[in-house]
Amino acid sequence: MTTDTTTTTAVAGPATPTAAPKSWAALGPLTTRSLKSCLRTPSLLLSPLLTSAFFMVIYEGQLSSVTAATAPGGRYIDVVLPLCLLTTAFTGGATAGQLLVSDIASGYHARLWLTPVGRWTLITAPVMAGVAVLTAQAAALTGLGLLLGLDPVSGAPALLALIGATVLLGTGFLLLAAAVGLHTGNSSAVGSVTLIFFPLSFFTATFVPRDQLGGWMAHAADINPLTPPLEAMRSLLTTPWAEQNLLSGGLVALVLLVVGAAAAHLTLTRRTRTGV
Repeated sequence: MTTDTTTTTAVAGPATPTAAPKSWAALGPLTTRSLKSCLRTPSLLLSPLLTSAFFMVIYEGQLSSVTAATAPGGRYIDVVLPLCLLTTAFTGGATAGQLLVSDIASGYHARLWLTPVGRWTLITAPVMAGVAVLTAQAAALTGLGLLLGLDPVSGAPALLALIGATVLLGTGFLLLAAAVGLHTGNSSAVGSVTLIFFPLSFFTATFVPRDQLGGWMAHAADINPLTPPLEAMRSLLTTPWAEQNLLSGGLVALVLLVVGAAAAHLTLTRRTRTGV
């Protein structure tokens, strides 16, 4: 009886220092599995992309003729593409949470919990898969923007920076969604992360540059946390590198990343103490 109890404790307890190499070795296969799960679940892979692409085409087609005069360089796609990338960041950010919910429901997560790998890999793998999916989605939307006339002042480096900014923002959302998924095991709760941020995208400089807003909407945009990153992403397309001012947008993205990481860590710690 003593031997059995000791063995069970060793398996189910916290990972030992010797498990660290196993954790890093397991991270790749676990991430690959999460990516395959995304491919088997088209809603995770295609829904955010197709929704953003649809609205980008509609906005560009219907609003460009009446708002091009207010857009930098006269190209409305410079205004609407960053908006669509921003919404993709937080709608696609639900990916990690949904993957965790699916694994918890199937019992796969509970089986992984008994392995000697570090607990952090169980939440890092779906987040990394989400980052890969978000990168592909951002690149596809940017490619569509080029077809619609996108021509950034700083050329290809600006496009790469725009995709990177989208992924940086999205990683914070991925971590928040993963924390909610791990805490609740409920897909509706994970979806609420998107519902919190989606309305905020309409209380900022949604369809016109920030300096074109007036009245109460201008004040709403001033206090909206999504305004700085949105303006920074637009600046990447319309402003030369020497004149870029990305500090405010970068700080918001960093704060979101830190908050998401802290939430994921606290949730993982709580689940480790209470069990699966």
